[in-house]
Amino acid sequence: MVDVDKVFRIASSVLPAAGAECLLIGGFAVNYYGYTRNTLDVDFMIAAEDLENVSVVMRDSGFVNILVRENVAFFSTPEGGPRVDFLRVDRDTMAELSSRAVAVSIHGCRLRVPALRDLIAMKVFAFAQSPERRMGKDLPDIAYLSVLNRLDFEADIRPLCDRFGTLEAAAMIRRQIEGLGAL
Repeated sequence: MVDVDKVFRIASSVLPAAGAECLLIGGFAVNYYGYTRNTLDVDFMIAAEDLENVSVVMRDSGFVNILVRENVAFFSTPEGGPRVDFLRVDRDTMAELSSRAVAVSIHGCRLRVPALRDLIAMKVFAFAQSPERRMGKDLPDIAYLSVLNRLDFEADIRPLCDRFGTLEAAAMIRRQIEGLGAL
């Protein structure tokens, strides 16, 4: 069975050596910013043009590509372990997010996670696209990250909702934060 340590080693050294920059997103990035929650996969963001390099590295590392959708590719190993997902964005978006990314050490590997507000913006966007499906994960992530990192709803979160979400998503996020006793 492949463990997350192997995934992090691939992301910290093998992918960059192959010319594929990645950012750790999803549950592990959320955990880095102080909200601990379980996750069953490891999520990365890459430039869409790097998918072929990523695919070669993952196959050479024992993974198989189980599915490719418009903006994400999923990898797993035949013997099990965590699924590894690569969210694809355009190169300009990747460069912008990368310019603000934070270098971190996770499981002894040097990785990069999006800046906190960028991570929350991703969560706001995903939540606004499918509130019923994302309510159990992205909504609490946004609320707890906001509270734990002492973000102000009006100054920090509402602008992200205005740009990447909807009025309805903003109202739900505000209620969730209020439910934590933070507003």
